[in-house]
Amino acid sequence: MSKTGVDKFEPFIPASTKLPEITVRGVILGILLAILLAASSTYVGLKIARTIAGSIPAALISMVVLRRFKKSNILENNMVQTIASAGEAVAAGVIFTVPALIIMGAWQSFNYFQTTLVTIIGGVLGVIFSVPLRRSMVVEDRLPYPEGLATAEVLKAGEESKAATKVLMTGALLSAGLSFLQTAFKIVGEQIQYWTRIGTTAIGGSVMLSPVLMAAGYIVGIRGLIAMMVGGALTWGVAIPLFVALNGLPEALDVGSALAIVQKTQFRYVGVGVLAVGGLWGVISIMKQIVNAVRTSFIAMKAHRSEFFHIARTDRDIPFKYVLMGVAALAVPTFFLFMTLVNHAHLHLSSAQYWSLISFATLFALVFAFVCAAIAAYLVGIVGTTSLPVSGITIAAIIAFASIVLLLLGRTIDFNINTDAALKVAGIVIMFAAVVAVASMVSGDNMQDLKAGFEVGSTPWKQQLMLAIGAVVSALVIPFILQTTFEAYGIGEILPRPGMNPEFALPAPQATLMATVAKGFFGGKLPWNMIQIGIILAIFAIILDEYLKRVRSGFRFPPLLFALGIYLPLGYVTAFFVGGIINSLVAKKLKVKSQHITEETNTGILCASGIIAGEAIMGVILTIPFAYYQTTEVFALKIEKLVPYGNILGMLLFIGLGFYLYKQATRKVKLK
Repeated sequence: MSKTGVDKFEPFIPASTKLPEITVRGVILGILLAILLAASSTYVGLKIARTIAGSIPAALISMVVLRRFKKSNILENNMVQTIASAGEAVAAGVIFTVPALIIMGAWQSFNYFQTTLVTIIGGVLGVIFSVPLRRSMVVEDRLPYPEGLATAEVLKAGEESKAATKVLMTGALLSAGLSFLQTAFKIVGEQIQYWTRIGTTAIGGSVMLSPVLMAAGYIVGIRGLIAMMVGGALTWGVAIPLFVALNGLPEALDVGSALAIVQKTQFRYVGVGVLAVGGLWGVISIMKQIVNAVRTSFIAMKAHRSEFFHIARTDRDIPFKYVLMGVAALAVPTFFLFMTLVNHAHLHLSSAQYWSLISFATLFALVFAFVCAAIAAYLVGIVGTTSLPVSGITIAAIIAFASIVLLLLGRTIDFNINTDAALKVAGIVIMFAAVVAVASMVSGDNMQDLKAGFEVGSTPWKQQLMLAIGAVVSALVIPFILQTTFEAYGIGEILPRPGMNPEFALPAPQATLMATVAKGFFGGKLPWNMIQIGIILAIFAIILDEYLKRVRSGFRFPPLLFALGIYLPLGYVTAFFVGGIINSLVAKKLKVKSQHITEETNTGILCASGIIAGEAIMGVILTIPFAYYQTTEVFALKIEKLVPYGNILGMLLFIGLGFYLYKQATRKVKLK
């Protein structure tokens, strides 16, 4: 029996069946899609601080294209989406960090060599560090990995009956239609919210009317989301109103916007504190599984080649000796990267300080990349890649790294006076953050792909190798994409040439946040009190979770999910919770345990997967005209009579989609 209480799992393609997985046509198609997704994700991420998971669109495109060839198969399609998804993952890690150097004024344009090098290091580390995590998180703990599961269902639907395809495609069309009405036509609201003043404070609530968030919440289930909802309720229902009562509302267009400013400038750092401590604890808590995975890899490494191949095909990871060799090999360019950065900074350090700083930065980058990769691998297993709080993880890494840099250099350089040195050191910190962010995103993406592979019966080591190839290819093109985007629009408040319209500039909110944190650290402007509160809350969350574990309670309180409730906007948290409620209602109707619903019925999972696919595909498609016309208003319908009813219409359609998911999930239909 597995930890989920389900009988031994059998993949769609049995381990004994051998099909072509890595093909020339598949690799070429995967690389082309990786470049396309990197370009579209760069625009979307710089525009709205959110990227759309690329696995599902890539899987669908792969099926359409490869069907024109003879003997294409589900494993080949899965390998294509594995390569392609690297483009979105790499782009997300880079655009949330590297543009901060432009915003800070440390760079005037994107440095091709440094951007490529930092991206390759982070991308390959992300793949390498996720290798020993697969067995623990995908095979043993069976984390949901909603987007990976959705990708697998998309691939399987293409191989199964018309009934399965119909369920998936109908969900996708409904989701894509709602997304198009919201994002393109802009006649349907994307969020329902109500905020009001009460005496000296303000309070309210909101729900993002996002199909993908609701569907992901359905796949995760209610039990996995309670800690997140508690974090959101405490933040928005107690902490923020109390803060406003004591300090007043900041200036903004409305009450909701003012409260959002309070959350971003103050309580987001509470979430960062919880993420940092909860993440470290999470790594410690799974260390036993990681050690077991390493031990198994060493046994395989020592075994004769023929003995190694007695391991089931669907259970062969990259041998651990290659993991160690990869980390050792990447230590060299990492050392060279930081040497180059320190040399260009001209900090006038002593020989001891110089070598200590470079050596420490190299070691810390490798260690923290692993810690953050493990955190990301766990979090995407619950909330998916799209909602991964990579900025929070990266900020925690920035604070930890910058603290030790300050200890090393603080006696030599007065950063409050020497602002030029502060800027250059902040630039080094941002490049460190880029390694961590890319590693985190790629690790999370790799785990989603490995979840899809686990479901359909792919060979893990082949997926891991192909994702590394996709990451390297994406790293080679991402500097061109960034520079082209910068020259076309401008980033933040920085315009590359005079006469450009600042209204078209991409705001790059996450990169702006990174720049603020990196510069603020050396200027003493970070809200340390909020970070300390987060650390204390994380300790309480860990104690509570361990207590529930010890008494074998049916509920758990994962600190990282609690942190997400604090860190994410309230609308995201409540949208996830809506999906969890639907899952609970379905489980009650079918008279099964909510956490086992995916094993009891795949009709609802198919429908939820289609819903995720619909919004994801629409998001990718719309980036093309948005980028070409340099505006998201290109399809907007200016129908004044509908404006007052946009939010109501959006809420009704969102509820309707949720009801449709419920009805599909409670149908007992043979899909094969």
